[in-house]
Amino acid sequence: MSEESKLREEICRIGRRLYERRLTSGAGGSISARTSKNEVLIKPSGFSLTDMMPEHIIKMNLRGEVLEGRYPPSTDAPWHLTIYEVRSDVNAIVHAHPPICGGFACAGVSLDIPTFTEVIIQIGKIPFMDYVTPTTMDYARKVAESLKDVNALLMKNHGIITLGANLEQAFQRAELLEDFAKMVLIAKILGGPIILPEEEVHKLRTLESEKWRMKIVEELYK
Repeated sequence: MSEESKLREEICRIGRRLYERRLTSGAGGSISARTSKNEVLIKPSGFSLTDMMPEHIIKMNLRGEVLEGRYPPSTDAPWHLTIYEVRSDVNAIVHAHPPICGGFACAGVSLDIPTFTEVIIQIGKIPFMDYVTPTTMDYARKVAESLKDVNALLMKNHGIITLGANLEQAFQRAELLEDFAKMVLIAKILGGPIILPEEEVHKLRTLESEKWRMKIVEELYK
């Protein structure tokens, strides 16, 4: 199986996991991955992530030209491509509409709270992007600007975007972000989350555990 074929299979596998974990519903959300040829494989427009098959996936170049595929690419394609242009370290992108994160997004409440160790280590900062009409170029520019030096984004009245060096890392960050939203919601009910000191946050962000975790991921899914 070619590298591209494996990547198409992996995109479909991640799509099913997002759907099974209830991180998105209907035809919502999008996934993409950069190939070794600096081209992008992306979900087609209108497809449920759980029904998407490898042959449905669209191949594009970074100029936005469709190189292969029967269907139009996701309407999220402009900002996927813009992120790949400005972030050479990013090889995979997940966009989902998890209900708890969505609740925070619709309430206008940020999740950028340094309180849970795993989020600090695996994700880092979680900026909150102001509302912009989806599928517009203004939206694409705003998303790319918001993600220029972070790996996750909560979008007002919308959902989340997570980035990764590979698809598994992007997925795990999305999964962790939704679980974190649940933790924060429960913490608020119990009196509010306890904020870790800045020096401890710095220590957590310099640990080597995330590098080891990604080494294991690469061995499992190569």
